[in-house]
Amino acid sequence: MDWRVLVVDDKAADDVAETIGGNKTVPKPDSISCEKCADFFQAVELLKNQRFDLVILDLKDDGAPEQETLAGERVFEEIKKCRFVPVVFHTGFPHKVGDQTSPYVRVVTRADWENLRSTIKEVLDTKLPRLIRHIEEEQRRFMWESAERIWADDLHKDNPTDLVYLLARRLANSLSGDVVRSFFGSDGTEGAPKSEMVHAVELYIFPPISQHFLFGDIFEKKTSGKSEYFVSLTPSCDHAQRKAEFLLFARCADLSDSEEWKKVQGFLEAKTAPSKSAVNDLKELMKDNNPRPRLQDRYKYLPGTSFIPDLLVDLQNTLTIDREKLVSGEAGLERIASLDSPFSEYLQAKMIRYFGRVGTPSLDTDLTFERFKSRTMKT
Repeated sequence: MDWRVLVVDDKAADDVAETIGGNKTVPKPDSISCEKCADFFQAVELLKNQRFDLVILDLKDDGAPEQETLAGERVFEEIKKCRFVPVVFHTGFPHKVGDQTSPYVRVVTRADWENLRSTIKEVLDTKLPRLIRHIEEEQRRFMWESAERIWADDLHKDNPTDLVYLLARRLANSLSGDVVRSFFGSDGTEGAPKSEMVHAVELYIFPPISQHFLFGDIFEKKTSGKSEYFVSLTPSCDHAQRKAEFLLFARCADLSDSEEWKKVQGFLEAKTAPSKSAVNDLKELMKDNNPRPRLQDRYKYLPGTSFIPDLLVDLQNTLTIDREKLVSGEAGLERIASLDSPFSEYLQAKMIRYFGRVGTPSLDTDLTFERFKSRTMKT
């Protein structure tokens, strides 16, 4: 991969390019090629018309008059308006932009060359620049292969709105799964799921994007430094239309408190390999195939990610919360994620089965067996 880096610096652009270019920062077969720009605001035009994988941005234009907002800060704001691209501030005033730091915005003190190289490598190792390239390529291919065929074969020419909606939904559906899996496959990333299965993160929309609360929203409540988790069981339409005065939630149990995990944990603490049956019972719980049949529909497993631990939605442990208290924040619950489709619908179907059970007295099967045997043998 040839990484294209835009170096924006009115004095040290040559030094930066010389320090990071070629294989001085990334190992072969990857390399870095630099586009140098001494004019801060010309850099914005370059970003509008060309694609770059990373921007190395000086903060102060020494030729400009002193201003409260430095040139690099203004350029950074313009960059955010026109393109998403990771940025590394390379400046003698790192304290000025320290609050901007994130996984894709980093700050390095000027002329700390070793730190600059390691920071660039860290940004590239997040795989974010590689994923951006991959998505852009998939989007280009999708539009050329899909738009013309759909327009020619499937839609009335006098209704372009249909084309826009259809293409947007198909592209979103493609990006939600297949594109990410193909990225993992081409990139050789460790931790990718098997091709026919899903990654834990695919169950969630994080952070939530709906303005309304939804069935399957996941909430966190922090108390004395500890977190409790809850899942909304109120139908989405009741949320959107404000039909429900009181909202139904299920508490989530921590998977680490389950009997299945404690059996495995016991083996591990004894420094012995867990038994196959103990491991299989835990995996069955993760598949929502509870090894304890009487609990089959009571629990729904939520795999752990960077934003929630491994949880079991407990449909027997429910509570209601006043809607106004939830909206105002008085209830102390913060919505952190939403279950995506079809996992939200799966939880709803499980809930309907669990709450819709009709209990009946047990049949005396010993008696019915004897009666059936007697009648059948006589004939």
